[in-house]
Amino acid sequence: MSTLEHTVTAPEEGRTRNMVVLKNAVKYFRVPRRSLLGRAEHVHSVDGVTLTVGSGEALGLVGESGSGKSTLARVILRLLATTSGTVEVDGRDVTRLDAAERRRLRRAAQLVFQDPHAAMDPRMTIGESLTAVLAQHRICEPQDRRARVAERLDEVGLDATYLDRYPSECSGGQLQRVGIARALLLDPKILVCDEPTSALDASVQARVLNLISKLRRERELTLIMISHDLRVVRFLCDRVAVMYLGQIVEVAESEALFTGAMHPYTIALLEAAASDSSVHDPAVVATGEPPSPIHPPSGCRFSTRCPLADQRCRTEQPELVEVADGHEVRCHRWTEARELLRCDAGEMG
Repeated sequence: MSTLEHTVTAPEEGRTRNMVVLKNAVKYFRVPRRSLLGRAEHVHSVDGVTLTVGSGEALGLVGESGSGKSTLARVILRLLATTSGTVEVDGRDVTRLDAAERRRLRRAAQLVFQDPHAAMDPRMTIGESLTAVLAQHRICEPQDRRARVAERLDEVGLDATYLDRYPSECSGGQLQRVGIARALLLDPKILVCDEPTSALDASVQARVLNLISKLRRERELTLIMISHDLRVVRFLCDRVAVMYLGQIVEVAESEALFTGAMHPYTIALLEAAASDSSVHDPAVVATGEPPSPIHPPSGCRFSTRCPLADQRCRTEQPELVEVADGHEVRCHRWTEARELLRCDAGEMG
């Protein structure tokens, strides 16, 4: 990956307004019954998440595949309805919006997808796809929409010739810039990026990430960045939330987490990244396989893979507690975890 420009800024002193507020948010997916008399089962994709994102803040969401990061992002955007709990975006409870209010939410919060090719209609030119977004939201007079699209393309470093290109005529990096331009068409307050560079070549990733960072500063966007690459999160995000099996297990300011992680799972991720800079998918970092999200452990969800787990860990689920200023951890043995695991990091590899 090319050089990333380190542009993380500390949260504004005295910031009090939260752009996103989740309180015990839950999202279960029903599993089809195996038989007529079988018991109904559910995938615990997001299971009791309480989290805030301040206005203008960049929050990173990390965790291995299947931890619930992308589902949580779609719950925030109301692309998925919650099973229970509340989700507020820009002061509005998105769990209770009617169709018109959901359309307004789409303008306030936009998603940049992981695969730029899959996100575009191959039968339409870039100009047609993006002007359709403006038409759907009744923005601008019809004769002015093409010019507005051209302005947004210019903002992401693409000239007006891209208006008449088809997706097949663009590279992955160019298409991801188009995806970002499409998100900016509605002048959102919140930008959610779901693995925005994982489908791109390493040589292109840094340019796209630097663009996102630049736009965030210039537009004062609230950013939620989902990424497997811990380097990306460290460079772009003010704060980081670590997810495991549907739950937040640690939340802290970026540097505090990367230099003083306290949850065994977070430490495992960091140890793996430090020992092999090519590791981008945290699925390889902890001993054993994650438990089934249909039948999660009754105690700490990481207890089946954690070398520090004791009987209490296996039977009593820990709460997310603040252990330092702005630093929250869901672990019974957090006071021992960092010292013990760093002394025996090999057991976690």
